[in-house]
Amino acid sequence: MPYKLSPGTRVLKMRRISRDSEDSSALARQAEALDGAVGESRFDVVGDVEDSFISGAVRPEERPGLGRWMREPLWYEWDAIMVTSLDRITRNQTHWEMFADKCYQDGKDVICLDDPALDITPGNGRMIAYIKATQAQEYREAIVQKRRNQTQYYRDECLWGGGTWPFGYRPVLTEYQGRQRYKLLIDRVTGPLIREAYERIAEQGWSMSRLCQDWNERGVLTSQDYQRSVNGAEKKAGVKTAVKGSKWTTSTLGKMLKKPILKGIAMHKGEPLLRDGVPVRWADPILSDEEFDKLQAAVSALGRHRAGIKSNASPMAGVLYCPCGRKMYENSSIGKLNTGDVRQHKYFRCSSWSNGKACDFSVSWSQDQVYAAAEHAFLVKLGGEEITERHYVPGRDNRKQIKELERAIDNLSQSITLAASPVVVASLTRAMEAHASNLEELMAEPFVPGRWEATGTGQTYAEKWSAMTGRKEQGSFLRQAGMRLFIWGRPGAKGRGIAVHVISPNDVAERASDALAGSVDPADEEAWNLEALKIFNKVLGAEIDELRSVPLQ
Repeated sequence: MPYKLSPGTRVLKMRRISRDSEDSSALARQAEALDGAVGESRFDVVGDVEDSFISGAVRPEERPGLGRWMREPLWYEWDAIMVTSLDRITRNQTHWEMFADKCYQDGKDVICLDDPALDITPGNGRMIAYIKATQAQEYREAIVQKRRNQTQYYRDECLWGGGTWPFGYRPVLTEYQGRQRYKLLIDRVTGPLIREAYERIAEQGWSMSRLCQDWNERGVLTSQDYQRSVNGAEKKAGVKTAVKGSKWTTSTLGKMLKKPILKGIAMHKGEPLLRDGVPVRWADPILSDEEFDKLQAAVSALGRHRAGIKSNASPMAGVLYCPCGRKMYENSSIGKLNTGDVRQHKYFRCSSWSNGKACDFSVSWSQDQVYAAAEHAFLVKLGGEEITERHYVPGRDNRKQIKELERAIDNLSQSITLAASPVVVASLTRAMEAHASNLEELMAEPFVPGRWEATGTGQTYAEKWSAMTGRKEQGSFLRQAGMRLFIWGRPGAKGRGIAVHVISPNDVAERASDALAGSVDPADEEAWNLEALKIFNKVLGAEIDELRSVPLQ
């Protein structure tokens, strides 16, 4: 028997590879060696642990595979662990000493195929193993430092160093300084999808949920699934190729569309990579700076449109308001008729009820009555008018870039002062002159605010309304159009029944306070609601005061 343990010993086989230095074939080679050793002996194999792409710096007890066998109850299921070499357990001398001592204290042993004499008992054997673990740690640290140097080189030369591809791009092997290196190029499949997302959201007013639904129905792969599918088609070894079938969500889509990489800007630790104080472009842009800014404004506006509104909320959520300025919400109750039949009463009421104290106007209104009155008021006021679409024209804010360039010029000036080589001085001077030229252009217009512009669609509100399929679509349309509907009146109050007053974006643009006139965005719900309420009170001030004086019934 080539190993010191007796027949019947319960053995745990363990394999591991690091993502920084090995490919997946190393696992197969380890398995072959372990199976051969078990076949030559009469051990009882109780488990086969595999930790794929786990660094040797990770503590054994924290690994997904081995960690389970180092805790109860599995800790008591084995007597010895078998590895092909010591560094499969750890490449950290402190971790090794703790692991070896834990095994020794509980009567367990370590079988190392490339060192059958390995001894974990305290003394010379443990010291030799400690020295080997130290050598493994030095090897790991050398690999890590080499990887860091390589990553820094790739970053400096705008090369792709590996990892998850930015959606819209893919790394392509190219000739660079006499060697084969990867550079990011616009992908022929996902690049046009970024353009499509921009056009749908920023130009056509699509919501992100609508785009996600469309992409999911069309089978558009998510970023990582697309990368896996390409790897599988190209039969790349050592990389993930199994497509998981993940679906697009507004969260993943929103995060993707907010990344400056869409402009070709390199990213580092989640932030744009700067060089001499300015962002580094390491790929051709899919979106121009202006298009990217326009997309960010549209995505931000979509988020504000739906803020606080649940997916199953009333179609009138965020549209219908009480004269007190609070939102109206749908509610329902069950009532029993004289006939014994049960009827559900559906109604709207002011959200002030949620605070335990009703406002001065708090009356319950039948939902059917409200929807009918709202539709009538909306079409009477706006049915014949042409629908206009608001487009955001991004401004320019060069103030941050100005500060970055000023800081870069200051750094270059100090470097020139310290430089001894005329060649270095000349290179630094050219860079500083280029920055100074850019700075002069940016300072000509440091800040130009964005603005909203309206264009006609050739379709009236009545035509649009009649083409919609139901209340949910109609309510969403009213909300995104910036309409605010105030419900007022009281059943039985001097013969006055329900009334709905419509505040349109044009009303706000024409009547808004001087500080906000022309700049209020319907997606900025708080400011928009405040202006709409002010207008409502101005137009119907006397009648609202009269209504407030009528006791609730």
